[in-house]
Amino acid sequence: MDIVEPDKNPSLIRLFESAELAAFLRGTSRYFLETLPEIGRTDADVREMGETLREWGREVSGAGESAIHAHFAQAFEVYLLEGEAPSVALRTVFEHFAEWLLHVYGALRGLDLALSPDIRDVLLRMLATHAAIEEARDDMSAGMLFTGGKTVGLSADEHRRLRRLHEAADDEAHQKLRRQVMKPIFLARQDWYRKERETVKAISTRTLQAVPIYQAIQALRFGTDFDGKPVGRIKLDRGILERDFGLKPLSSKADGGEDELDHTHAFAGREGIHPDIAAGMYGFDSGRTFLQALVRARPIELAIELLTERTMVERHGDLLLDGQLEEEALKALHGDKRRAFLLAELNALSKLSGGEATTRYEVEGNVHRLFSALKVSSATDFDRHLAAERKGAAEAAEAFAKDDLSQAAEAKRRQLMACHFYMAASAKADELEALIDRMATLDAMDDERAGGAEADDRQAVRALAAKFGLASKPVRFNMDGWLEQMKEDDLVL
Repeated sequence: MDIVEPDKNPSLIRLFESAELAAFLRGTSRYFLETLPEIGRTDADVREMGETLREWGREVSGAGESAIHAHFAQAFEVYLLEGEAPSVALRTVFEHFAEWLLHVYGALRGLDLALSPDIRDVLLRMLATHAAIEEARDDMSAGMLFTGGKTVGLSADEHRRLRRLHEAADDEAHQKLRRQVMKPIFLARQDWYRKERETVKAISTRTLQAVPIYQAIQALRFGTDFDGKPVGRIKLDRGILERDFGLKPLSSKADGGEDELDHTHAFAGREGIHPDIAAGMYGFDSGRTFLQALVRARPIELAIELLTERTMVERHGDLLLDGQLEEEALKALHGDKRRAFLLAELNALSKLSGGEATTRYEVEGNVHRLFSALKVSSATDFDRHLAAERKGAAEAAEAFAKDDLSQAAEAKRRQLMACHFYMAASAKADELEALIDRMATLDAMDDERAGGAEADDRQAVRALAAKFGLASKPVRFNMDGWLEQMKEDDLVL
């Protein structure tokens, strides 16, 4: 759904310069929805989207057009941040709208748009999600075999079903990853998160106010400490700064000099002290080191915000900052919809090559049997499963290009099995992570308040954890005696 020359559409440009995210989504969704009827005249999929919206509109707003637009914008905002759509059909519409937004934004990025920080953050996170999924799709060769002229043997309905399954798999991947990427924006709207951030900011403030260079800046600027207690109004000697250090405290860089001090700090005076003296007052080994720290120090208000944000990210995560985006994109690509598509493509190949259809239950049964026989280290070897999946996809594409549908079906089966193995490995890894976290919690518990059987139980858990390297220290414990006691107490079935 392309918009002709969006960069020459003033009304669309103004929508992107809205002050708030809600207003931006209301305006752009109205523009998007108003284009559907015209495009739907020649596009059956768009026509179907229009029907979906009309049915939904009758349910939520009595079919009033302006009300439908408002409800659509509100529902899309929830979908964007939380991944929840009112229906599966509407999820497809929402994904088309998200793709349309990115298309228009891409066309407008060359302009000097006055985007609000909130809208810019949302759009950049949407772009990052889209790029990560596309990269993962390319990496895993996750396209359709039956494309272009290579649809011989399939009916129009069969090909359309395959295409719909493929699109649904892509939509699912985008939705799953986008929800994680948008998590910081969602959290920032929660009352408990805002309260926690205020607490973290207070701690960050106290932490930075204890840093010597910020104590020095406070004294040089105001003659007080951070509690307002006078410390004597001192300044650095302007002449010494210019003569010995090449600094011009109240000048701009355009005036020359090796460097400068931010003039808003007003650190210098005509009869100030030597930087070496100030350095000794605040624990620096030389005046030059002290001045370098002054020049490099961020304004404390900014430093507090950055430290607060970093702490919140460490606590709650941010895929754009923690280096996990590529890994999570691969996980998002491996969803139930993708497995359904691969199975459908396998069965299409089998049908055309004279083979038998495969059911989902057959695949899941085989995976369960084979996966259960693997050691944990092999079962959770993601790289191994991904490599097998890539190999299966490449061999299926190569055989399909040669019209060897039987070989293509066998390779597609291996690709499907590897996809299942990767998803099972992800689930197993999550279980292990939860178990390790539980072990760590038990390992850190205070035994002084526990006595008798409870203390023995905790020691037994630690002994098991130590056996697998999950305890904080070695544990000496009579495991056999503990098991015998459990039998006597009738605690072992």
